[in-house]
Amino acid sequence: MTDPAKFFDAYPRFLESSETGPWLDRLNARYFALIHQNRHLLEGARVLDLACHDGRFSFAALQNGARHVVGIDFKAHLVDAATGHLGAYGVTPDRYTFLAGDMFDYLEQERDFDVVLCFGILYHINEHMRLFDQIAASSPRAILVDTRVSTLDGAVIELLSPLGKSPPEPGNAVEGHPTRAAFDAMFSSFGWQVQYFDWLASGLCGDARMYDYRTGERVSAVIECPEYAVPAEARHAAVQEVLDKEAERENLFMLVANVARRHDISPQALRTWVNQAQRRRTREAGFKG
Repeated sequence: MTDPAKFFDAYPRFLESSETGPWLDRLNARYFALIHQNRHLLEGARVLDLACHDGRFSFAALQNGARHVVGIDFKAHLVDAATGHLGAYGVTPDRYTFLAGDMFDYLEQERDFDVVLCFGILYHINEHMRLFDQIAASSPRAILVDTRVSTLDGAVIELLSPLGKSPPEPGNAVEGHPTRAAFDAMFSSFGWQVQYFDWLASGLCGDARMYDYRTGERVSAVIECPEYAVPAEARHAAVQEVLDKEAERENLFMLVANVARRHDISPQALRTWVNQAQRRRTREAGFKG
């Protein structure tokens, strides 16, 4: 059995293709915290790996019992590397799908996943609530997160340049780094429950290259999504109640909040389901002048 503290020692191809630093100790520590500690969630799961890089954590999920993984990355050469790595390490092609493209475009299509991996992507985007809304629509039971965070006070999103300069110079690209409190607010709006991995207590961040985990500039968490367990009948009834009353031109914010309260579900989750139903209805009806 592979020592979980040295998992990637046996799979050197992932170090060769890495664009985030060929540091084996760091990669092994992240494997232990992000995958090994959550293997009970991955067992038999259909997994979506957003910004999958060279497939390293898709592969790790499969090695820990995942039934199938879909990995998406914007860089085609990394998708090619991921496919090559899994083939070289004996994973049969029916267990994985790697796609080159935009994750937002992919998530617009209605698909269900049991677990979603969000490793190293949430500080490269500015549309966090859009992404979480799309993830919620896939009805996962859990989301595994690993991300840099802003160390500012309060529930805020700090804008930085891609090179980390704050504030970004005029005309430069910007990336949004939420604080931990901001992430907590966004997650809780969906009724999701957050449990952070304690990197300091783990003894895994003593190495100099783990400074970002040691200082709290990077965090890892398991997001449990109890809304996935809401029975389809109850979900449909709540959505239909909103759609029926919306025709009466009630205030949508208050309408969703009141219906969600009656059905004992998160207002943000209900809003996500209503948006799905509205998009589906628009597609079926087509655009009209």
